[in-house]
Amino acid sequence: MFHIVLSRILWFITLLALQVFVFNHVHIFGYAVPMPYVYFLAILPAITPHWAYVLLGFVMGLMLDLFTNTPGMAAGSLTFVGLITPWVLKLFRPRDTDDEDFEPSHHTMEWGGFMRFLGTLTLVHCILFFVLECFNFFDPYGLLLNMGGSALLTLLFEVAMELIRKK
Repeated sequence: MFHIVLSRILWFITLLALQVFVFNHVHIFGYAVPMPYVYFLAILPAITPHWAYVLLGFVMGLMLDLFTNTPGMAAGSLTFVGLITPWVLKLFRPRDTDDEDFEPSHHTMEWGGFMRFLGTLTLVHCILFFVLECFNFFDPYGLLLNMGGSALLTLLFEVAMELIRKK
């Protein structure tokens, strides 16, 4: 159990540092910004209590808001993603698995189920983040480009991290 907690702490710190120092400076065509820190909530074990998802989402978002000057946007969107993560996981996980030892990954869910799970969380996060950022709908096409482009770019980075991660 200790090695799982330690690995999740390392993932938290690594994803936070990557977002602050690397990914915030990447803007593809001025619209797409990768935000792969959502991956941290997606790889938590299924036995994680619901309140822990919400709390960890808020803490990760708060840390990002402090370091990236996005007042409340990351905290708000990640808190909501933390709230829905257990239900989205139940929706896409295989039915024949035990709750005790299940960890979301491409090994346990196959690529199709894991991609649907990860894609749903990423899309919800990107939608909430950019709606909170713009807080108006004067440029709906730009908003849709931000949401869609960032969600796709984030998903690509999350898949790369999943290929790197060991179970």
